[in-house]
Amino acid sequence: MGSRGPKLLRRTTNHVLDAFKAAIGLARQGDPLPVPALTEIIAGLENSPQFDEFYRRAYDELVEIIENEKLESKRTNAFGRLIVHQIKPLLIDGTLDRAILPNIFSFLHLVLGDEAEIYGERCVELATATKAELDDDFTWEAFYRDEQAKLILWHTLVRIAESFKRWDLRKDWFIKLMQYTPTTVSLGQSSFVVREVDRSEEPRVFGNREFCAFFHAMFHGLTELAPADDALFRKEFGTDPHHHIGQFLVHLATCQV
Repeated sequence: MGSRGPKLLRRTTNHVLDAFKAAIGLARQGDPLPVPALTEIIAGLENSPQFDEFYRRAYDELVEIIENEKLESKRTNAFGRLIVHQIKPLLIDGTLDRAILPNIFSFLHLVLGDEAEIYGERCVELATATKAELDDDFTWEAFYRDEQAKLILWHTLVRIAESFKRWDLRKDWFIKLMQYTPTTVSLGQSSFVVREVDRSEEPRVFGNREFCAFFHAMFHGLTELAPADDALFRKEFGTDPHHHIGQFLVHLATCQV
């Protein structure tokens, strides 16, 4: 359980106690209040309609906190989030269909092999440590900005670029992979359930336009590194990004969105 819920309950209680102290201050007029008077004040606060809206808001916020914590507990694929973050704008504006996400994760496993699991475990550990450090201030953006997360992303992109040496064949293969409707759905890093496929479904739309948009978005950040990130990349890989992904970018430049 996170700390947002307990903190909300504390704020709610303190608000009621503040109201109680204010009521005592108005009633006592400088003299100590007898117990019956205090009991009457408490009864009045318990039944006061002035708190109705306050309690409704507090309840709604608590429900939201609980639902968010349930959702976050299911989001164990931190590595997947790191990769998908690169194409998030395309998912939001509808350029890419969210239904291709399982296929993207399959692609990562096919390209990276066992390293996909290693990167996945590292990302979970990193996200957990970042959450522990930032507590309520944690955001996934903070995870994406971490140097170790950046290195994992860059290693993945370099491997992807290397896998496209036979550009035309690999491009056709990737498009077909994205068009495929999987029969299993990922629940996390290595957990899957069988998905019942409706054979009457229309083939998934993923062609040259989607391919170009996908990879332009994936590699855009690596082609425009800030000075500090460029230095970090050179320290890790021994040279600049173009040395590792240059040939891939040459092919990608001919690909029109």
